[in-house]
Amino acid sequence: MHPLEQIMNPRSIAFYGASSNPLKMGSIQLANVLEGGYRGEVFPIHPSEKEIMGVRAYRSIAQVGKPVDLVQLVLPTGVVPEILEECGKAGIKRAIVISGGFGETQREEGARLERRMKEIARRYGIRFLGPNCVGVQNGTCRLNTTTIAGPPFGGRIALVSQSGAYTAMLNPYLRSSGIRISATVSVGNEADIDLVDCLEYFREKEEVRAVGLYVEAVRRPREFISAARLTAAEKPVVAVYVGGNEAGSRSSLSHTAAVSGPDELYDGLLRQAGVIRAEDMDQMIDFLWALSAQPVPSGDRMAVITNSGGPGTSLAYHLEKKGLRVPVFSSGLRSRLKEMTGPLTSVVNPIDMTFETNIYLYKQLTEAVFESGEVDGALIYGLFGASDIAVNLKKRLPDMASLEKSWDEGIRDFIGELGRVPARTGKPLLVMSFLGTGSMTVRSLVEADVPVYPSASRAVAAMRALLEYGTIRKKLETAI
Repeated sequence: MHPLEQIMNPRSIAFYGASSNPLKMGSIQLANVLEGGYRGEVFPIHPSEKEIMGVRAYRSIAQVGKPVDLVQLVLPTGVVPEILEECGKAGIKRAIVISGGFGETQREEGARLERRMKEIARRYGIRFLGPNCVGVQNGTCRLNTTTIAGPPFGGRIALVSQSGAYTAMLNPYLRSSGIRISATVSVGNEADIDLVDCLEYFREKEEVRAVGLYVEAVRRPREFISAARLTAAEKPVVAVYVGGNEAGSRSSLSHTAAVSGPDELYDGLLRQAGVIRAEDMDQMIDFLWALSAQPVPSGDRMAVITNSGGPGTSLAYHLEKKGLRVPVFSSGLRSRLKEMTGPLTSVVNPIDMTFETNIYLYKQLTEAVFESGEVDGALIYGLFGASDIAVNLKKRLPDMASLEKSWDEGIRDFIGELGRVPARTGKPLLVMSFLGTGSMTVRSLVEADVPVYPSASRAVAAMRALLEYGTIRKKLETAI
């Protein structure tokens, strides 16, 4: 069994560092476990409190008297090794060490304590995450041992990070964007389990379709390249690397004791590993969303379908700027498209319907250009439901309220059908929209696995990542 399997799917957890004090990190994490839907047994360990948050507490791990799959430690640095040894004597084999103050401090005492912790773990056969991490989130068993509540489970993205903030702290941003995840792992100082182990673990997880990495340093370059290549041959891997200049390198050394290298070196390392590099976390999330939800295009020819000239032009501009093509449609395809649309529609590519409230045309046009064989993917702008545009109409037209309801119900059904087109044709579809997730239209698109981006540049960059992964996968399939 992979060492992360029991950490990510424990049947029982013992918690050190939680108490009735709501300001303690361990208390916040315990509350998130208890309120997050986790159904396993939870055993708080505390030297004096008999009950914590309505759950019986134990004075030591030896008093629990039941099997414990995982222990999480949120304790003062100096006591962590001895508590880990107590856990080893109790037969525990998996741990998450949240506590900081070890190798990342640049002090000999911290380094010594980290070495001692590793020696104890080896002696008792304990595999652990950390130290200096924030825990894990796993939608499979509704487990959240981190400090931030409400992970948006239900997606197919796994995030692995050498920064705790770039796992749990992303939860509000992901929720506001409508993006769902499968799991996150904070590896901290990587004294034991590291990025390589996580790549190997998520490669075998069918529920995960794309893996994101936040990287300050790669500690085992050869093993990383091997693990990443094997993973990328099956599912895309995207990374953000931030240690490539003096300021980033200095910060990573004090953050997770990571020794980084120049950008040019890591560009080559990630390229050799088959990993797509993103500039920052928001871009990585954009890429992962598309890569986890849409098929990979077989080529670089893109259709743009819009009801407004400006956004359509912006999409076409950014597509060519990113090295993708917006080909002029053949006369036969233009004739077919003209029959489907109004007299004001331009069908050269972009397809510009000017103003059109019949959004059913979008599915017909998308299917037509996909079936023509003249494009490998499409980007859409201009999907609106009644509730997006009828705010003032309802005040002036009494019948509008009932019309809005039936209109939006029809749109939800239509978007469900539109969302099935990419899987049926093997061609990706992305949407650009200025509407937020408060819009029923956008929510319906997200639920249909159609990613929605707030700008042309972000939508096009995500499409470019899909094309890049297709190239990577072909090369790896040949090489491996």
